[in-house]
Amino acid sequence: MRDKSKKHTSKSGLSKRAVFYCLVVLATFLVGMGPIVFNFIIDPYEMNAFVKTGLVKEKISEKAHYPLWKVTHFPYDTSEVVILGDSRARAMKNKYWHELGLSKTYNFAYGGTTMLEIYDTFHFVKNSKNLKTLVVGIQLRSFDPDHKGRMNRVPEAIRLYDNPLQYYSNWFVSGIGLKLLDKAYSAELQWLAELNFDVIPKVYAGDAAALGSEKVVERVRKKVPGKLIDLLEPVACKSCLLPQDIPAQQHPSSVLVGDYYFASDLGIWRGLWPRIIVDRTLPHKYSKQIVNNAKSDWRSFHFSETFWSYLVEISDWCNARDIKLVFVIPPTIVEMQNRLVEFGHGTLNHEFREGLAELGEVVDFDFDNPVTRDLGRFKDAYHFNSKTSKLIVGEITQLVSQDEAVVSLARKRRQDIICPLLEQDVTAKYYNGSMEVLEGKSCRIWRTSHE
Repeated sequence: MRDKSKKHTSKSGLSKRAVFYCLVVLATFLVGMGPIVFNFIIDPYEMNAFVKTGLVKEKISEKAHYPLWKVTHFPYDTSEVVILGDSRARAMKNKYWHELGLSKTYNFAYGGTTMLEIYDTFHFVKNSKNLKTLVVGIQLRSFDPDHKGRMNRVPEAIRLYDNPLQYYSNWFVSGIGLKLLDKAYSAELQWLAELNFDVIPKVYAGDAAALGSEKVVERVRKKVPGKLIDLLEPVACKSCLLPQDIPAQQHPSSVLVGDYYFASDLGIWRGLWPRIIVDRTLPHKYSKQIVNNAKSDWRSFHFSETFWSYLVEISDWCNARDIKLVFVIPPTIVEMQNRLVEFGHGTLNHEFREGLAELGEVVDFDFDNPVTRDLGRFKDAYHFNSKTSKLIVGEITQLVSQDEAVVSLARKRRQDIICPLLEQDVTAKYYNGSMEVLEGKSCRIWRTSHE
């Protein structure tokens, strides 16, 4: 005879398990839906316009992921002039172009960009229906294949843009949304500041004063296990200290090179590169960049032919479609220019410009001139200020615009940066075969005749 009570218990147990599994699935679904709903409402990168939150998003969202912000805001069907490049190209803001009448200009430059990102962004914008001009902010140091660790944020940005579900379910996007809320409602939502969305938790330094305390010294002498930082104490390794009172030595490059200067081998072009002689004390931020950043840029620099092929491809594409291609070499202070020469890249720097001129028109601001000698025109050794940026935009506008009213307005706003766009603007001329370089005030134009 069957045990009916046992059969009933089995059914009851199966039912409980089913309910449990359903609850687990439901809980998982709700957790998964959390970021989707949150991201849809907050929408840090403005993929939709369904919910008006009143949050000011650009400053936080763009800085967190430049390509994603720029991709989601690109006016694909109307842009006529597109700017690519790094933070110096990004400084040529949309509003500066729009003020002059180029309202269909879009700045697609990113802070800290790489050649990989410029190349992938080009492929994203190249099918824009009304594209007429491509302006590329360019610099020699970007052609090191290891520049910025070969960073490329563009594929991810395009992937999220093309797949809204991935965008709305993305935890990074949620983290930016929380930062926006924290910024807007920090007083009301103090608890948000305690949330940590970093993969690696923050590490706080210990009390520096305590490191040299008697307890640390005593612990080291008695070989008692302590903190790893204790190993940096002089008492732990007296022979590890660097020798003192060693007189300064002459830089090896000056000993080997002597009076030689790279421009001596450039023939007719040597007048473009006079020795830069400057003797002044730089602010700490500038001097640190001149010493450390320049060493990082140029000590192990080697030129990537693969990256160069990207520009050749861009140039060929523009030529085939009658799209104007302009390269802009942004200014740096003269001390930074000198460092490039000190590391032996002076000739390469010149040849880089010659090569660019074969691909498109080159507007060059990075040479010894009154602007690059004036620290008041810069925010640091690399980055120029807004005044300089507006003047640069004004000069490029005259080069790319066919609208007489726009060009006339740009010319009226000229000050001490004047590119040699008209005969009266030219202060010096250099020719060699099909290559010509015209110099104005703090600006040069390199171009090649292909006739």
